Amino acid sequence: MPIHSKLSIAEKQLESAVALLVSGGDKFSAITLSGAADTIISQLLIAKGEESFVDSLRKRKGIEKSLGEYGREINNILGINDLKHMDKDCSRYIHLDLETCALGAVSKAIASYIRLNGRSKDFIKAFTCWVQTNVDTTKYGA
Repeated sequence: MPIHSKLSIAEKQLESAVALLVSGGDKFSAITLSGAADTIISQLLIAKGEESFVDSLRKRKGIEKSLGEYGREINNILGINDLKHMDKDCSRYIHLDLETCALGAVSKAIASYIRLNGRSKDFIKAFTCWVQTNVDTTKYGA
């Protein structure tokens, strides 16, 4: 049976999420794929003794919540958890700004990926170029 590294799995998930986002494809899948990739990438960073994007953001902002609490909060804002789970007491409907959440979820995973493995992959370059030419900086900031 073939062996697959967690990093290569996360890279394929993130590459697919980027492709979906930049091509105008299924943003729901872009969110869930980037959420899954970010979980793996963040754990790989922690195993190396480095901070994930969310942990560095938490510390930079002086947020007193644990990494797990703050990570769940961000995932909830981006709709990542609602799209992946259907708990017993959950609504059958979800309210979210699909474009914003897809951009946020992919960006969060990209930021952690760059910390782990740099900017050399083509999907990182493609995402960066797409953001520079397509993202409204008045809406999302520079």
